This record gives sequence, structure tokens and C-alpha cells, in this order.
Amino acid sequence: MKSAKIRLSEEEQLLVCNGDWILTKNRVLDAVSSFLADLQAEQARWLRDQAPGFPPSILTIPAKVSKGEQYLGLPYRVLDYPRLFSSADIFAVRTFFWWGHYFNVTLQLAGHWKKQTEASLIAAFADIKEENLYICTGTDPWQHHFTDDYYQPVRSLNSAEWEKIILEQAFIKLSCRQELSDWEQMGERLLADFGRLIRVTGYTG
Repeated sequence: MKSAKIRLSEEEQLLVCNGDWILTKNRVLDAVSSFLADLQAEQARWLRDQAPGFPPSILTIPAKVSKGEQYLGLPYRVLDYPRLFSSADIFAVRTFFWWGHYFNVTLQLAGHWKKQTEASLIAAFADIKEENLYICTGTDPWQHHFTDDYYQPVRSLNSAEWEKIILEQAFIKLSCRQELSDWEQMGERLLADFGRLIRVTGYTG
């Protein structure tokens, strides 16, 4: 019987003999999880202070921070708040950290909550177009990465195209992205993105 063999590149051999980079990765991911938990507390305060008209039924399920190692091969962390998911009706804001890429904050709507917010989303088009926001035009609501065949910049659309997407797609995903650079300001930027997405639903009054 021939012995099983593992063939590693020189770079892979160096990495497998050094555990420090794995420990560093684990520390970074733990820090991101703690950061998202703190961010959720800020989001809750923002809703309380800035969105008195926000439907309390959407907040019946507690926030959740999830983690994984294999979103397209790379680790990730997810904060869902608010998070109201059912087979037909969805109102969720997802803050997503993807190792090596970015943070993004996404408003996801389907069913009852999409129908309830369509008019506000259509009316907010001029304002949304001025922001660096993207609208999902793909068919899979559970993909989170930015590709040309999945997300389009809102500023590239005209009002008729925007209205068609809002009214005809089965779900809405409106998203903004922050590059992994200025960590000192990341909390403020993600909270501002959260506020922008909540405002376009019309639930802040």
C-alpha cells in the first residue's frame, strides 16, 4: 500500500509550522464579534432616539451575532438587528464583516414589510441616489458579496428603473459598504449606514 502524501508549497509549509498567525486571526475575529455586539447597542439607542415611529413588532426577536469560516472560503461575522425573518415576511438589517474584503450594512425586505415600505423607497429615490448605496438585482437573497451581476449602484439607475425594481422584485436588498481601513471610525460609519437604511423605510417619523 502506498503511503498517503500531502504536497505543500513553500509558503504553505511556513504557515503550517507557525501557529501565531492563527492565534492572531482568532483574536481579530473575537474583537470583531465584540465590536458588533457594541454596535448593536448603539443601533438600539439610535432606533429609540431617532425612529419613534419604528414598529415595535419588528423588535420582538433579540439581536444575533453569527460567525462562520467559509463564506467563499473566508471567515465572516454577522450582526442581524433588527431581525424579523419568516417564510414570507422579512425586515432585517444585516451588518456583515468579511475577512479580506469589507463591512457592509444591508436592509432586507420581503413580503408584508416590502409592501409596507415600497412607497417610501420610491419617494426616497432622489436622496438615495446621492448616497453611496447599492441595490440587489440578483435572484438569491442570501448572497452578501458585491458583484456586478448581483448589485448595482443606485446612482446608475433612473427613477423608472428604480421603481420597477422596488415593485417587481420579490425581495429588496439595499446595501452600503465600508472598506477595512479606518478602524477608529468604523463604528461611527456603520451606525450612520444603519441610520440611512432605516430612514428610507419611512419608519423614523
